[in-house]
Amino acid sequence: MPSSSTIETRKSGKLLKYLAGFVILLGIIYTGGWFYLANQLESRVATNLAAFKEKGIIATCDNATASGYPLRLGLDCTKVGWADQAKQLSVLSGSFHAAAQVYDPMRIVSSVEGPAAVDAPGMIPLNISWKNLRSSVRLDKPLPKQLSIEGNDILVNQRDAAAGTAPLAIMQSGKISFSTTEPKMNIAWSFEKLKIADNLVYKHPLPELNGAADIELANGFALLAKPERDASILRGQSGLLNNVDLGFADGSGIAISGPFSVDDEGRISGNFNVTMRNPEGVAQAMRSILPEEESTISSVLQAMAFVPKDASGAPTLPITVENGKMSVGFIRIGRLPSL
Repeated sequence: MPSSSTIETRKSGKLLKYLAGFVILLGIIYTGGWFYLANQLESRVATNLAAFKEKGIIATCDNATASGYPLRLGLDCTKVGWADQAKQLSVLSGSFHAAAQVYDPMRIVSSVEGPAAVDAPGMIPLNISWKNLRSSVRLDKPLPKQLSIEGNDILVNQRDAAAGTAPLAIMQSGKISFSTTEPKMNIAWSFEKLKIADNLVYKHPLPELNGAADIELANGFALLAKPERDASILRGQSGLLNNVDLGFADGSGIAISGPFSVDDEGRISGNFNVTMRNPEGVAQAMRSILPEEESTISSVLQAMAFVPKDASGAPTLPITVENGKMSVGFIRIGRLPSL
């Protein structure tokens, strides 16, 4: 007669076999499901590319292949591109990889290899290269909830320029992000060590720049339905400049904050605080950009000594803008152009 321990051993053995069989079955089902979704992804890419072509847009994703098994579902392309023939706009870049974790399918991260060849109306052909260029998007309906793009060691060159030609622009790092809570939209961007080639946008050399902005639009969703692609798209909008900052290499700089609105004619209204960090440093930078304005710059620098200071000791000037007309108290100081 078998002992009780022998019976328990047999039961344990059967349980382990059942458990192993169950795990194997789950693995088979999971694997089948993953490859089914991978096939659907590749088919969807082909369908979308064909749909773009019918609209006159040549979108490419060469050798599109699903990847990431077992914990991710992603897409790899050896080359990606976008060409809108009607707008004469095209971008052609290197390999592309995007993926989502199976346990968090609504968040997609991607990266693309450079360089990118960029053509646009009224602009010289460009080659843009980078060390890393990544993006992250949090999907939601009807629009993504979050989107961010960041890159490092970005170089902008004129295509087919002679060997040894200096880049048109160099930027150590840059980032832009969007977040939405309908109807609001928050836009933030930052860049570090941006150096634009001499005489490219101005007749005097520009210093190395750092910048950051955090802007909240009260009805940012409305922008997505507008056909405009210039500053006039902001007409009818209102929001808050949490901070817009432009700085120089020595740490000096100018920051602006405050609520604003833009009427249907593009005229700006708002109440802003303009803060100047290290006025001497700002004045020195401005003298290098606008040497012909030495007298005006010196006068402004002297006036900043009498401006109220914030908690850090930086001069902060309240400026009121009404329908584009700027004033400090009752003193009119200029007019902003309409958007």
